[in-house]
Amino acid sequence: MNSLPAINYQSLSSEPAAQQLDELTELYSEVYAGPPYAWGPEHAQLFRERFEVQRQQEGYRLITAREHSHLVAFGFGVTLQPTTLWWRNLVAPLPEKITAEHPGRTWALVELLVRAPWRRQHVAETIHDMLLTSRPEERATLTVLPAATPAVAAYRKWGWYKVGEKRNPLPGAPVFAVMIRNLRLE
Repeated sequence: MNSLPAINYQSLSSEPAAQQLDELTELYSEVYAGPPYAWGPEHAQLFRERFEVQRQQEGYRLITAREHSHLVAFGFGVTLQPTTLWWRNLVAPLPEKITAEHPGRTWALVELLVRAPWRRQHVAETIHDMLLTSRPEERATLTVLPAATPAVAAYRKWGWYKVGEKRNPLPGAPVFAVMIRNLRLE
């Protein structure tokens, strides 16, 4: 019987996260170079630029996963502000009851990435659960490429549901599904 290698999960605040930006970007580039994305260096550069802003936003949280010292996965997000651009670029308008933001309403899962050899070992699920545990917001949101069927299936299994579609402001970006998950019991 083979045992899985020990994965070490760590929650990082803004400054320690900034010190790992090169390593995070390398993993980002690796994961998004493959299908169904095929994103190039311009996306990695945009990731770096956005990360520098996002890591300083309210509600920022990053979880990394390492096997020994090797980064195998990470996920992070931020709390949406009332002035957020998150709900722009929708393919079809959504009701204001979905898109209206007030302080503390929504936490956005910005990235959740796992290197191929560590997929299907519950690494993404562990990071996901660590990120969402004890969030004070009412709900969480994310975008996912519909062609990334394993990710879509995982999010559905974890309680997310699709509310609409949007085109992210990335060069040549396809249409993404916008999903929500309630964080409080109804």
